[in-house]
Amino acid sequence: MGASACVGGRLAVTLARTVVGRFIVLEGLDGAGTTTAAHALTVALEQRGHTVVRTAQPSDRALGRAIRGYLRREGETLDPRALALLFAADRLDHLDHVIAPALARGEVVVCDRYVASSWAYQGLACPLPWVEAINSHARWPDLTCVLTVPPEVAAARVSARATARGEAEELFDALALQRRVAQSYAALVASERPGVLSIDATTPIDAVAAAVLDAAIALGL
Repeated sequence: MGASACVGGRLAVTLARTVVGRFIVLEGLDGAGTTTAAHALTVALEQRGHTVVRTAQPSDRALGRAIRGYLRREGETLDPRALALLFAADRLDHLDHVIAPALARGEVVVCDRYVASSWAYQGLACPLPWVEAINSHARWPDLTCVLTVPPEVAAARVSARATARGEAEELFDALALQRRVAQSYAALVASERPGVLSIDATTPIDAVAAAVLDAAIALGL
């Protein structure tokens, strides 16, 4: 009986160790459709029987809420380095309290923006090697889908969205900045980092969603 219990215990431990979640990130310009794609992917994966945690950065935790307020131009101006540090701190807090626990449970995490957003946006005002360094402890995703659209298209989408909601455009929405951010994302795709995939987001949303789902299925989902 003791031997059986021991074998069963070892089996339980082995099974527990084989539970592996998947971490998928959607990236792109503001207006590229990352939020819509994240929602579509979440629904599709749930229909395939997966437990999915859909989240975003900045997060919904305290640091993330402060960042969102700042991006809506609420409050005082921050030094770009301070803003970059806030993003990095929120990322680690989000990773510790939301992303890592879900992955440990064997769930799929679908995140709207992650480290690459800091490289693309904070890297405009701060030295990119420094931005990479302060984010170096963040777990790299299993899959990063970069949704690509011309900056002019993204800017038009953002403007239409803000007008429809009666809101001011966020800090990083200006067309000139969008063009520079597009160059940063293009460099990420060209860098051949593991799991980075470029997806044409000028196509209908159903086609974009299908391409993202195909990439997720390639992970074994």
